[in-house]
Order: sequence, then structure tokens, then C-alpha cells
Amino acid sequence: MTIVIPSYNSAATIEAAIDSALEQTIAVDVIIVDDGSKDETVSKVQQRANQNPNLKLIVQDRNQGPSAARNRAISEAKTPWIAILDADDYMHPDRLRKMLEIGAEAQLDIVADDLVRVPATPLPANGTRLWADSPIGLVRMDAARFALENLNARTGSRRELGYLKPIIRTEFLQAHKIAYNEDMRLSEDYDIYMRCLLAGAHFGVIDPCGYFSVDYPNSLSKEFASADLRRVLDRDREYLTHPGLTPEARRSITQHKMQAYKHWAWMHLIEMVRQRDLQGIGATFIAPPQIGATLVARVIRYALGKEPVPHFADREAKVQPIEKILAAS
Repeated sequence: MTIVIPSYNSAATIEAAIDSALEQTIAVDVIIVDDGSKDETVSKVQQRANQNPNLKLIVQDRNQGPSAARNRAISEAKTPWIAILDADDYMHPDRLRKMLEIGAEAQLDIVADDLVRVPATPLPANGTRLWADSPIGLVRMDAARFALENLNARTGSRRELGYLKPIIRTEFLQAHKIAYNEDMRLSEDYDIYMRCLLAGAHFGVIDPCGYFSVDYPNSLSKEFASADLRRVLDRDREYLTHPGLTPEARRSITQHKMQAYKHWAWMHLIEMVRQRDLQGIGATFIAPPQIGATLVARVIRYALGKEPVPHFADREAKVQPIEKILAAS
């Protein structure tokens, strides 16, 4: 198993990520690609690499984004499986062993465990599951189901399956020439998982085995440029041209495309207002009726002092003891 960790200015968290990777109960290689950090990330990782032959550091000469960093690491992998770990997250020591067993038994190409969100505190006792609050066993994903489970209105805010960090068969990625899309800095995970599914991947989602996604203060406040949001919309449009797409997948992807269209149009409108571009503002409203109606509704909500983009609170995650969450697996 090769654990892939992209890093960028991760000095405060990278050592915890490394420890959780090296402490796995199966043999692992760990490849960290630093994406042009300006802090002490490189020196900290290099010090650890000097002490452990299973840890390799690759330093990019400039910042190219997490997709490029992951692709660089994956290109160096020599093992049958790769695992994705973010530099500000960490794992339970027995996580990857459990996932490999299920992957082999169920003959899967991608195994994703429902991750656990935890606060940025030492040894948190409680957390929330990303997708499901109760045990799910093994849920097999196809393109239609996956697109649906990435709709805010269906899953609830920030509970989309695109956040998952799976293990993936290296041979599958190589055989289908699939890599992370390097022009994407948003929803790049959703994109690669969808392209794997469209290529015929056997994809299973299971109960949490111990991927801990850390919620840091202000981690929800990042504002993406409309260009980043536009790339998500463009990817959905590309999926809809895939030959052999089932009617169910076409309907689901179309729904996701409309969600992406709304996100892009709203941010584009904001940018045009900031630039005082009256022509650009007007052009934003030249859109399908559903998009135009959403923009008008959000403008009205903003004028009334309300949150322009409603928060989908119908499926707020249930806080549970971490021991209880992991017992499901």
C-alpha cells in the first residue's frame, strides 16, 4: 500500500499525518509531495524521511495544486493499492488493513470508508460521520448513485461523497489512464471518482474504519473563484457525453450539473458586481429559467439580510462517540 500525501504549508499538521500513516498495521510506503510550501513543512518532512526508509519526500519547485501533487506521488507508487491522505488529517492504525480485506473479498477497485469529522483538539472523544449516521455495511456505487450522493439538497450541506478519501487499485488507474485533473482546485476528488465509475470501476462505500477529517476554525469560509466553479460545471457536461450512459446516470449527473451551474452563476454574479461590470451582471442572468430564478431568489434573500445560499440543515450530522462510530466497522 502506498499512502499519498500532498502538502502545502502544512507544518502544523504534517507530523500527525505522517505518524498515522507509518503506524498502520500493514506494510506501507508513504510519499509526500510538497507543493511549494513557504513554511517549515519541507524541513520537518525531510527530517522524518531521513529516519524512515518507507517515507519519501518530493518537492515541487512551484505551487501546482493538490491534483498535480497527488499525480506526482501516484506516478511513483510501486504497490497494488494507493491510499489518499490529506496533510491536515490522520488515520486509525488499523484502517487500511480493514479496507484491504474488504476490497479483496468484495473484488472492488475502490474502497471508501465513511470518514469521521473531528474537531481540531488533541484526542477528540466525539465526531460525526460524513454520509450516514448509522451503519451501512457495504454500499456499491454506480455513476447514478454517486452523482445523487453529491447533491447538497439530498445529502445535507458538506455531507457529499466527494469528500471521501478511498483506497484505489493502482492497476485500474493505469489501465484506464485516469489521473487527477490538474486544472481543478475544487471537486477534483468528485471528478476522479466519477471518471473511474464511468470507466467501470467496482466502487464500495463502507462504515468508518478511521479516516479522521479535522475541522479547523474558518475551514468553511473559503470562497472559490467562479473559474474554479466553472470547471466543475464543465466536467459534468463532459460526463453527459460519455457513451453508454444509463438513463439513471444521465438524470443524476444532470441534477449535479444544475447544482454546479447555480454555484458558478452566483459566484460569477458576485465577481461582476465587485468589478461594477454592468454588462457582465446582465449576461449572468442569461441562463436557463431554473438558474435565473435561483439567482433572483438569492439576490432577494441578500437584500432582506438573509443568507443568500440556504444551508441544508435537514440532515445535520449526529455527534457520536468515536468509539461507537468505529464499532460499526
